[in-house]
Amino acid sequence: MASAPQALDPTGAVARVQTLLNRYLVGILKAEGLPHSGIKVGMQQRIIGRIQTYARENNAQGFNRLKNMIFNPDSLLSPTGPRLGHGGRVTPVGSGRPAGSAPQNSGAPVTHVLGSLSFKESPFFTILKPLTPLIECPTMTSHRHSATTHLQFPPPDIEKLASDKTVRAMVFCAVESALGGYTKAEIAFPHQVELKVNNDEVKANLRGLKNRPGSTRPADITDLVHRKPKYENTITLTYALTQKKFSFLVNLVKVHPVEELVGKLRRGKVITREQAIKEMVSKAQDADLVATSTVMSLKCPLSTLRMELPCRSTVCPHIQCFDATSFLQLQEQAPTWTCPICSKIINFEALVVDQYVNDILQSTPKSVDQVTIEPDGKWSQNALPISPERTSGSQLQNGDDDDIIEIQDIRLTSLKSEYASTPASGPKTPSIDSREPSVSRSSASKRPVIDLTLSDDDGSPPRPAKRIVTSNGLTNNTLERRNGYRANTSSSRLNGLSFQMPPSNSRSNPSSIGTPDR
Repeated sequence: MASAPQALDPTGAVARVQTLLNRYLVGILKAEGLPHSGIKVGMQQRIIGRIQTYARENNAQGFNRLKNMIFNPDSLLSPTGPRLGHGGRVTPVGSGRPAGSAPQNSGAPVTHVLGSLSFKESPFFTILKPLTPLIECPTMTSHRHSATTHLQFPPPDIEKLASDKTVRAMVFCAVESALGGYTKAEIAFPHQVELKVNNDEVKANLRGLKNRPGSTRPADITDLVHRKPKYENTITLTYALTQKKFSFLVNLVKVHPVEELVGKLRRGKVITREQAIKEMVSKAQDADLVATSTVMSLKCPLSTLRMELPCRSTVCPHIQCFDATSFLQLQEQAPTWTCPICSKIINFEALVVDQYVNDILQSTPKSVDQVTIEPDGKWSQNALPISPERTSGSQLQNGDDDDIIEIQDIRLTSLKSEYASTPASGPKTPSIDSREPSVSRSSASKRPVIDLTLSDDDGSPPRPAKRIVTSNGLTNNTLERRNGYRANTSSSRLNGLSFQMPPSNSRSNPSSIGTPDR
């Protein structure tokens, strides 16, 4: 008969002993019949020496018994004294031997020595079996601490993980207050936590919402573990600044994707159209309420997109629904399980499809975002508001140009200033604001320039200035250059027309005389 010394490796147990508190060390020493007084280092050395002795002597029964106590020290603190050994046999606390024959070595310790940790059911996964014992994380208010467990996959579990992608290995953690035998625990990790598998950090959101146990999901470590027979994976949870005790373990679970749950809702219970109308009519007949028409949105309040499968909880009093896929995707990431409309606590079993709202979605085009619901259950499609762009466009197409008023800036631009060659002490041309609507005077040899910048008719908007072309095809500027001078002309508008005044031989004010071009 070949022995299996490789199964009796005390390395993991030795490392675990160095992290235990004094009360756990005392309990282990009492169970092994060893002296349990002295300093902490001395107690650790006695336990390490005992498990190394079991390993050298190939004492599988004693080795596994001591290793289970090291990895499950809470079993030693039972108020009644006895604890559970392998197979549920009672072992007195002070005795190192089980009361009866012990079973043969079963490999890695994956059974719970005292009770088990029961988590709340989730529609996203089903726990198949625990893979590691329950590891305690004691309170650490001022420094860091690491808790370690070891995982070996038996051949059947390796085959499941290889053949079914929905079977995963996940780390579950919970607060000590939820570890009672009559309550189910919520998944909650310490706020400052780091999870490593074989020294590889797990990239997952383990915090969840602060002070909200159950608002996070278990950590999937399937892709980080080595799925080989007799290979010992090391899972380390490092945390700090905790006010409560935590415990964690690794479970083998079957994952249910969102698409599977949406299909389950489609095939499940529904609120029929008649039930929804009856509910609305019943509310309208309440003597204390005045029933009026209401506007119901066809958009999901979570994704702000048009709903595809409208659902709501049976505990909610409103008819407004939310999209099933969007809601379940959100709960998969942060499971708060609150109604996005009325904030009531709901669960997956209470979700049903509203056939009344679903019929409205099927009967309206995808561009419709809301409908009007009457108290008797009748609904009508809301008309889209007419935008100003659509209104002006339709008016232009109908030819109603007389009703369109175009408002523009009618302030005139400044007149061109001419640099005069006269002395600086000569009279200057007054500004536009100081001018009166009158005819400007020029010298006897120059034509007057009539200023029409201020018009009595303010009803017509200004138009761009036009260039005046004579019958021989010459512009006014060309004619001025041929005459040897440039008159101080100005453009003005009268009833929407542009005037360019020609030179005149009448008498005018010398101050407005133009200078000849040189």
